Amino acid sequence: MPGDRAELIFTNGIVHTVDANNSIAEAVAVSDGRILAVGSNAEVSATAGPATERVDLRGRSLTPGFIDAHHHFTGLGSGSEAIDCKAAGMDSIRAIVEEVRKRAAALPAGTWIRGRGYDHSRLVEQRHPNRHDFDAVAPEHPVIFTRTCGHILAFNTKAIELAGLSLTAPDIDGGRYDRDGDGRLLGVSYERANAPIQIAAAASRAELRQWLKAANDSDLASGLTSIHDAGGLTGVSLDIAKELVDADEIQVRIYSFVTVNAPDHPHVGILSTGVRTGLGDERLRMGAFKVVTDGSSSGPTAATREPYASNSDDRGIAYWKQDDLDSLIGRAHRAGWQCTVHAVGDRAIEQTLDAMARAQAEYPRQGLRHRIEHCGITPPDLQRRVRAQGIVPAMQPAFFWEFGDGYIRNYGRERADVMFPAKSLLEAGVIVAGSSDSPVTDYRPLFGIEQAQTRATSGGDVCGPNERVDLAMALRMHTINGAYASFEERIKGSIERGKLADVVVLSGDIRKVPVRELRDLPIAMTVVGGRVVYEG
Repeated sequence: MPGDRAELIFTNGIVHTVDANNSIAEAVAVSDGRILAVGSNAEVSATAGPATERVDLRGRSLTPGFIDAHHHFTGLGSGSEAIDCKAAGMDSIRAIVEEVRKRAAALPAGTWIRGRGYDHSRLVEQRHPNRHDFDAVAPEHPVIFTRTCGHILAFNTKAIELAGLSLTAPDIDGGRYDRDGDGRLLGVSYERANAPIQIAAAASRAELRQWLKAANDSDLASGLTSIHDAGGLTGVSLDIAKELVDADEIQVRIYSFVTVNAPDHPHVGILSTGVRTGLGDERLRMGAFKVVTDGSSSGPTAATREPYASNSDDRGIAYWKQDDLDSLIGRAHRAGWQCTVHAVGDRAIEQTLDAMARAQAEYPRQGLRHRIEHCGITPPDLQRRVRAQGIVPAMQPAFFWEFGDGYIRNYGRERADVMFPAKSLLEAGVIVAGSSDSPVTDYRPLFGIEQAQTRATSGGDVCGPNERVDLAMALRMHTINGAYASFEERIKGSIERGKLADVVVLSGDIRKVPVRELRDLPIAMTVVGGRVVYEG
């Protein structure tokens, strides 16, 4: 517990405590890395001593540190080196290829050229870039570009060679390749078929260190104090993250998943080691065992019960047969893990709920908090099952701006309106955690808080207007609900005495900022464990 005298005091503010009553206070005192007092200026000032540091909020908002419940830490950091396909002017394959040409001219032959964030549906050519595009400007450099969703890759012939693939490589279960008229690989892969290219393009230790530090800096500057890493921090990258945490070069708190996408994935072996959810400490903790079971919402490759509105022959990509998924979830459940499944389409969500229900029936456990990552197309019948089974969904309201118009086009209005149905689930008593899936879309939590309230698309439409939440609930999704999703609501996620002093100072009163301007509200200060780690 904190000491008797404050080391740091915030006064004259609008303190959103996010306690059970969503109380608003004026001031907060911090001692020994924890919240010492919350209340009026007079009450909090009474805890001051001669060495107390004071921050006058001058009417600005102070909130709990934001928590991103589904974030790709390494992926965000890799953007510091990759060609940014979301940058101004990157609206065509021609522009992408020109950037590849520039990199090839500047880098030694054999050096990987990486890009991130293209969306074929927004490119002038209305297609994915492919090996012919890249080979024309970088025949001696392996090239790998990741679509914004992270589930589709575009690459060149050199990358195919380094991956040990032939141009006639067959498709695999849960994945496929685009092909030319002769049936040869075109240089575009989907879902499980991405693995050989990704393995060949694995980053070096030096690159991983740089990426993790860059992600830490970006997150802190956005007000994030905790993230749930949904799949990049395993093996070598987890070892490096631990080194950086121990050296205080990473300050953001990490809840790290173990992610698999096939029965023979090397990380499945962790289920036999005795390692399980919760190991670690407040800075770096082992999180959920995550199984990827379908594709992306925007690809679109999500596994749906009915065909896509945009293609009556397509119902997405499902990775698993039910018995295989049941078996793996059952093993993780029995081994004491929090289980979570990447499930976007309604077919994948139904399959996930079936697997989790079977695991619990065969081996009952208390306090599960099993999760569904995304929980995208969730009509009322599946909403009822999510509630009944006590599932914690980690949703991404931030998706609507960038991908919402595509949801309406690909899935139809009816299904788009029940995508990420936060309000219905919250009103039914489900704890819904907010997240970004960064770098899939904007990592800034204020962007997600805005989008949870508007569900607005960049094209001027709205996906599911009845699923919009108010500011108080949007804040809870991105703070205390994220803490609940990692079993940490007793130590963080709200501003209450005894909790970790993870707080954020915004540059204004969040209640008075027009909702469509929240994304750009600057962060004035980020505090982790009572220590100022960012000042804007």
